[in-house]
Amino acid sequence: MPVFAASVPNYNNIGMASAAISTKTGKLIAGKNQNIVLPLASLTKLMTALVLIDLKINLTKKVTITKAEVDYTTPYIAQGDITSKIDLVAGDKVTKDNLWHAMLIASSNEAAAALVDNSGISRKEFVKRMNSKAKALGLTHTKFTEPSGIDPRNISTAKEMAIIARKAFQTLAIRKIGIMPSYSYREINSGRKIYVSNRNPSLLAMNPLGMKVGYLTEAKINCATRLVKNNQDRVVVILHAHSNAARNVEIARVMKK
Repeated sequence: MPVFAASVPNYNNIGMASAAISTKTGKLIAGKNQNIVLPLASLTKLMTALVLIDLKINLTKKVTITKAEVDYTTPYIAQGDITSKIDLVAGDKVTKDNLWHAMLIASSNEAAAALVDNSGISRKEFVKRMNSKAKALGLTHTKFTEPSGIDPRNISTAKEMAIIARKAFQTLAIRKIGIMPSYSYREINSGRKIYVSNRNPSLLAMNPLGMKVGYLTEAKINCATRLVKNNQDRVVVILHAHSNAARNVEIARVMKK
C-alpha cells in the first residue's frame, strides 16, 4: 500500500460533485455538492500546465528521461494498480513538446514529472508555485502536494477546480492539445515511435473546446471540460462520478441550466 494511505480520508460515502461556470465571467451557473472537498486526480495537471506556462518553458528543448521519472508513481500506488503510462524508458530523449502532448492527451504521469524536473526549479518549489497560484485565484479549499495528480491528497472542490479549468481553457497551448484524439512522436536516440491516445471518446463526441480527465480509486471519475451549447460557453467540472455514463448525464444537466 502507499506509504501515506493512513492520511487519506475515506471518500466512499460521498456522491458526485459538479460545477458549471461561465467561461466569460466565471460566475457559477449550476452545480451539485460543488463545495465538497475531493481528490482531483489528473485534473491536477491543468494547474501543472499553467505553472509551466508561467515559467516560459521552451517546448523545443530536448530532455533525457530518468529512471526517477519513469518510476514516479511507485510511492503513490499499491502494487498492480493501473496508472496513465506511455512507452517511455530511462535514457529516452524527447522534446518537451512531446511530453506536453503526452501529459495533456494521455495524462502521462512520467511526462508531468519530466516537465517539472526540467522546468528550471525543484519539484518542491514547483508545488509551492502551484499552491501560490491557487491562492492568487482566490481558492481556499485547493491544495497540491505533487504535480501529476497521482497523490489523492491533491484536493479541491468542483467549484474551485472549475476556476482553475477556466483559466487553463482560456490558454490555447493547453486547450488545443487536450482535445486531440491522438498524437505520435519518435524517440530521438532510437527512432522508436511512441503513440499517445485520448481514451475518452464520449467526451470527445461532445466537441469540447477543452478537456482533461482524471481517475484514482479515491477520486473516482473526474473531468473538466469547456463546452458551447445554444450559445452558452461553459466550463464544467465533475468530481467523484462512479461511471462515465453518470458523468455524462450530469454534464448534460448542468449545460441545460
